[in-house]
Amino acid sequence: MLKQLVIGLSTLLISMAGPSLGPRAVDAGENPEPVMSSALGVERDLPWSEPVQINDPFEGEFVGVFDRHFFSKRLLNTTVRVEIQSLWTRNFIRVLSTVRDVDCFGYSAGRVISPNCSEFSNPRNITQLLIKVNDEILTLYRQGSTFPISESVAIALKNAPEEVISIRLISETGEIIDSEIGKGTVAAWKVVYGAGAIADSPASLQGGF
Repeated sequence: MLKQLVIGLSTLLISMAGPSLGPRAVDAGENPEPVMSSALGVERDLPWSEPVQINDPFEGEFVGVFDRHFFSKRLLNTTVRVEIQSLWTRNFIRVLSTVRDVDCFGYSAGRVISPNCSEFSNPRNITQLLIKVNDEILTLYRQGSTFPISESVAIALKNAPEEVISIRLISETGEIIDSEIGKGTVAAWKVVYGAGAIADSPASLQGGF
């Protein structure tokens, strides 16, 4: 009888304590690392795939997550390195797509990486962004330098399963670049597009640029 009473009391105390949020949700939401600029660039050293507090002198203060993905592809008769960087915030997405090529002949115009070779970075002007979440394809169009996010898109990203998400970039010349967003960034979307982040979004950024 005494044993049953102890078990029942323990169950009652656990129920009163409520569900645990888990350390990742608490830490990511309450103590994001500060970043002093929302700019993207091939030479930037950023905390990738984790929620950060961005304190940008031009765009204000907001929560976001930086993502980076790179791969190699054949272009004409050479192999180039394609790098996709992106910034995901409550109100907009910023994308930078660059193609890095190594020239071992006319190296004087580029960044020298060896006595006979230099590296060139050629950015692509991306005008359309497609994001595949489950079986739904979200299509965003660039306005100015960013891709504005609607309420419905923010909800879809927040509820995306924590798995690799496929994206497609379309440039102004019609070039198609297929890439992906890793699980870490997708998990961070739950913080970026959570209720607290929506409430704290700067009014000047709402609706895009």
